[in-house]
Amino acid sequence: LQYNMAPKIFYWGIKARAQLAVLIGQFATDGFEWEQSPDWPGMKPETPFGQLPYLVDGDVKIAQSNAIARYLARKYNLQGESDADFGLSESLIEEQSDLLTLVFTANYSDNKEEAYNKVFSETYPKQLEYLENLLQNDFFTTELTAGSLAIFSAFNIALDLESSLLDKFPKLKAFYDRVAALPQIKGYLDQNIPAYVKRS
Repeated sequence: LQYNMAPKIFYWGIKARAQLAVLIGQFATDGFEWEQSPDWPGMKPETPFGQLPYLVDGDVKIAQSNAIARYLARKYNLQGESDADFGLSESLIEEQSDLLTLVFTANYSDNKEEAYNKVFSETYPKQLEYLENLLQNDFFTTELTAGSLAIFSAFNIALDLESSLLDKFPKLKAFYDRVAALPQIKGYLDQNIPAYVKRS
């Protein structure tokens, strides 16, 4: 396989765990590429863990969705300028993983609808309370970081399943709308990438 020098992520054209890395790449640079129809399983032997997503950036080849996101955040200076912002951004990336796990666990439950109802009436709102209290400025951190985009990404996936999710959390709703309006993020949203998880 031949690669150019722009970072390129290989992952199907769906909204799932790779979405954060895609958002960071598309926010930070015009040169970022997303191969949405990867040669799979043809390219499996070259991936570090035999799975996607997979990022190639020149000689650098990385697997694991959050590792790819953090690599891109470091490359494009989205980790936060201060130690405090870095720590909070990292915490938000981990919180995103927890939020995605809630959704994916419900998605694969035997009684899917019951599981989703419980997630969106009990467990997810509890996390939203924590996040609402944590949001003290426009982006959680003093400027937009990978952690800001991580929470936005988790909300974006969840809102496809529960459109009223943020209605009782005005600060979080304003945060989501603020990030969604950024030109690079709006450009991503305008692609209407299909959801991977579905309520029914």
